[in-house]
Amino acid sequence: MALTNEDLITRTEIHDALVAYSQGLDQRNWDLYDKAWTEEATFEAPDEGIEPIKATDLKKLLQSSNDSTRLSGQHLLNNTHYHIDGDTARTITEVSWVTLQTTDKPNIVFEVRAGGMYVDDLEKTEAGWRIAKRILVTKNKSTRGVFYTDERIANIRDYALNTNWYK
Repeated sequence: MALTNEDLITRTEIHDALVAYSQGLDQRNWDLYDKAWTEEATFEAPDEGIEPIKATDLKKLLQSSNDSTRLSGQHLLNNTHYHIDGDTARTITEVSWVTLQTTDKPNIVFEVRAGGMYVDDLEKTEAGWRIAKRILVTKNKSTRGVFYTDERIANIRDYALNTNWYK
């Protein structure tokens, strides 16, 4: 069956919600992060030991547990499959991510490289499509300490962290 213009618009609107999570998380743009979710949305990552929690509580956890050492993050959305049924949808998106945290060792950052899937249930709200439930399934993950020069760390802080590119 061929996709209609309305199907393509719906997919784009859904994709905007998925991207709002990644960009909001990576740039620490919490207003954008909030635009990804419904008010009662939940997040879980069973294979990472994260039982279902509200998306608002996930934000608080991220802010309190790793913002002080966070250097950067990239959550790259890859292939997405859409199943849309009226005002609800399920998407399955392959995701790859790299995050960097500073450590107590000079010039050594903690790097996480991983990949997995976001399984999202979305709802069309008055504000647009929003994630109502997200399950993260991790397929691979590696961690290591990596040497970064002082200049590289400073450049990441200056240009990639706490930057609102829309100003």
